[in-house]
Amino acid sequence: MFGELIVEASRNLMRHKLRSLLTALGIIFGIASVISMVSAGEGARRQILDQINELGTNNIIVNAKKPPAKQSAKTEEGGRSGIEYGLTFRDLHQMRETLPGLVDALPVHDVKDWLWFKSRRVEARIRGVTQSYFRRLNLVPRLGRTLDDHDELERARVCVVRERVLEEARYVGDPLKLQLKIGAEYYQVIGVLPDFAAKNPDRSMLGLDDRALEVYVPFETVVDRLGLTKGTFESGTYEVSRVELHQIVCTVADENAVTAVARGVQQILATFHPRRDYEVVVPIELLQSRAAAQRTFDIVLPVIAGIALLVGGIGILNIMLASVTERTREIGIRRAIGATRFDITLQFLVETVMLALVGGVLGILLGVAGVKVIEQATDWKPVITPGAVLVSLLISCATGVAFGIYPARRAAMMDPVRALRHE
Repeated sequence: MFGELIVEASRNLMRHKLRSLLTALGIIFGIASVISMVSAGEGARRQILDQINELGTNNIIVNAKKPPAKQSAKTEEGGRSGIEYGLTFRDLHQMRETLPGLVDALPVHDVKDWLWFKSRRVEARIRGVTQSYFRRLNLVPRLGRTLDDHDELERARVCVVRERVLEEARYVGDPLKLQLKIGAEYYQVIGVLPDFAAKNPDRSMLGLDDRALEVYVPFETVVDRLGLTKGTFESGTYEVSRVELHQIVCTVADENAVTAVARGVQQILATFHPRRDYEVVVPIELLQSRAAAQRTFDIVLPVIAGIALLVGGIGILNIMLASVTERTREIGIRRAIGATRFDITLQFLVETVMLALVGGVLGILLGVAGVKVIEQATDWKPVITPGAVLVSLLISCATGVAFGIYPARRAAMMDPVRALRHE
């Protein structure tokens, strides 16, 4: 019997194809908006989680920050302008000696320089790091290995590169056989790290390079061979800048103590850096703030989707009431040959649910197309989850039931005699 109702409902809807399509438009756009927004939100949530996981929720990232020109301590020597700023070895020592709960504090020194691949060159960031840096930041090589204690002690000319570096240089072949020229010296590639999974504006806050053009060299090798002083031409002036440490990665034993240790880091730096030439990034706090923003998004989303579905439901209600009026005589005939009120109610309710369900399916397809457009137009990677698709279908069915009950009951409550006399 139920199969017959579905066949009959399909036949009635197909008699007025354009009207049925226009009626379902509200549901289509409502479901499409749900799919698009949920997918975009889920994609953004996973991106920030991936980025924070790269940094570790037990870590505190301290970055050197160049102060404004008017606050910079400059010196003039031989026609050269000099500036010193950023983190120091004293800061590193103070953190290691005075902060309880601190497992490790790792120094990082950055140098921007040219990488030479025979006649081709690529500008990249050379990061002087210790062997613990990779473990603390969950960096696992795709090929080869990371740095070890031997590389540090020997001040070895070895390096670990990001895949993007090789892509920019259009290098083909075995990367582990590559002798990479940095500045005037050659370094043996011993490992290749995968690129970051996603791009996001929060990368600058997290101290990550969007371009992923990074080469990792033993810290002592950078200090010994590349030095702590860098000269650049700026506004026609040759400026010499000295930065001892560009970053300090602090690792805390207990995740619950991260906030307290971060306050201790702030106090140490505030004592020795009146120009505030630093910034402290706490990944777990970023995660908490993003979770709070996500909760707000989760509240706003149902409201927006609910408004769209309400409009679609009203459209279904209106067209089904018109359909009941058009089919009054049909209803009278069905009642006269033995159909009960429940049969009439079920007939119209099945039609309404089918209309809403078809609208839901089309809305899902439109939403998926919208997600693809978002992915192509932005750096975001929306994620369509099976749960979002299933919930969308259930919502469309529920909308059909909610707005189909009144027209169905109105049809069922008609007087059969009057319905047969209806012209």
